[in-house]
Amino acid sequence: MQCLCGERGASSLFQSELYAVVRCVACGQVRIEAKRNAKRTGYYQEEDVQFYIDHQEMFRILFRRLLGFVHKFAPRGTLLDIGAGVGLLLDEARSMGYNVIGFEPSKASAVAAKKHFGIRLDSRLRGNDTVDIVVINHVLEHLKDPKGIMRQCSKILGNTGTLVIGTPNFNSFMCLIKRGKWQSLIPTQHRWQFTLSTLDQLVTPHGFRRIAVSYENHDRSMHYFWKKPIYWVLDWLALLTGRAEAMLVIYKKI
Repeated sequence: MQCLCGERGASSLFQSELYAVVRCVACGQVRIEAKRNAKRTGYYQEEDVQFYIDHQEMFRILFRRLLGFVHKFAPRGTLLDIGAGVGLLLDEARSMGYNVIGFEPSKASAVAAKKHFGIRLDSRLRGNDTVDIVVINHVLEHLKDPKGIMRQCSKILGNTGTLVIGTPNFNSFMCLIKRGKWQSLIPTQHRWQFTLSTLDQLVTPHGFRRIAVSYENHDRSMHYFWKKPIYWVLDWLALLTGRAEAMLVIYKKI
């Protein structure tokens, strides 16, 4: 598997079942390589779609938090969600006054978005549109060609657009501790893992400047009570030092 920088050489970090987590020797980008018998999950299936519909309030809370952060830097305009799922983020953005457009290759998701929320999702990313904000939330790590998406984003965001990327943080304490069992590794779906540095390395050559970062840890409510104080300390330190499990990064077109 070739790295985003074009090199193939990599050093092994650790294994996760049938997948090898490796780091490019040239640029430091982390990628997940599947062995011959391993399969990767494609687009959302009907059972995945139903989970989002059934648990939509939980996801709406997350998306309101995301959009609240975005609103500080881009309070109005047309917002494009790449990998829109069933349209929940777009529904929340619409209620905040944004004009919304969604791209989603999963037919099952597009049908659900139209049925439940009256949102039409495109199955192709149209390159001739111009928008003010592009959101790529926990999608980039799934893609075969993240650089191609960056080129498209650079084109459709014009001269002053805002790019919002949410992704797992491979530099997190939890990744360091859990390695192949880290909750956000998901090797059956994820091809790439980013740190803030390698994300900048991918995005900024396409005419963007990073302007803000927000970090977040996973929900710990499911853990045993005796573990929660340990996680509280780790999570507090992680947020303080940029080593939390997920990051939301905002870039501005320059």
